[in-house]
Amino acid sequence: MMNSRLVERISSLPPLPQTVVGIERAFSDPDVNVKMVAGIVEKDPMVVADLLKLLNSAFYGLRKEITSVEQAISLLGMKSVKDLVVNLSVRNMLRTNLSPYGISSETLAKVSQFQSIFSQEWMNSIDLKRGEKIRLLALLQEIGKIVIADELLREGEDATFKAELDAGWDIKEIERNYIGATTAEVSAAMLQHWEFDSMTCDIIRWSDMPNQADINVREEAWALRLAAEAVNVRAPLDDKSRKRALNLAIKGGFEEERLSEILDDLAKRWNS
Repeated sequence: MMNSRLVERISSLPPLPQTVVGIERAFSDPDVNVKMVAGIVEKDPMVVADLLKLLNSAFYGLRKEITSVEQAISLLGMKSVKDLVVNLSVRNMLRTNLSPYGISSETLAKVSQFQSIFSQEWMNSIDLKRGEKIRLLALLQEIGKIVIADELLREGEDATFKAELDAGWDIKEIERNYIGATTAEVSAAMLQHWEFDSMTCDIIRWSDMPNQADINVREEAWALRLAAEAVNVRAPLDDKSRKRALNLAIKGGFEEERLSEILDDLAKRWNS
């Protein structure tokens, strides 16, 4: 069970930034358009700067420099930009020291991006519409690490936590030992606090145990679990991580060949 300190920490999180509230409200309007979305995003200069920096990085490899939010939307589409803005807004609000995990905030951002790519490509092979929806879930599924790291630092448990990670212990088990919950459970609790829809929270929460998830969201939970296994924060897309993901997929009854293709492609992109 999640310890009381962490429950209190989550309940005291600040409300979602107005950028997220505004963009979510805009997308509930059937007449939402590029200018509406760009106008909302441009009210948050930090998000605009981070968005343009991300899109102009080698990660995206776009041939033409992106210089405005409208240009980004025209190239990537409103839904893709919306997902990136929500993710960037939440991360900006929760900037912290991730040293208990032995990573930087930049590494966590890259891990989240690659988990998102993996999840979408995996779900696209099952259902294109569901592939689009999984993108934001994968971008947000690791945010619990931000709160966990902060709690470990506050309690002075960061060094022993990291030592156990360095010794090769399972991340989920270590998290349970220290704070009584896993990243997936904390991420789901954070999104629930911010009143994300219940299905989003459930899919992330059940990604620890996808076989036990409701049949309607089981494949999405599996996509997140495989992404977290293959593109984990400690050894993203290395041979052992990819092998664990493949073995897990086989146990789940999924096709090995397609998964291998996705993982091989992502490993090349990660190291390029």
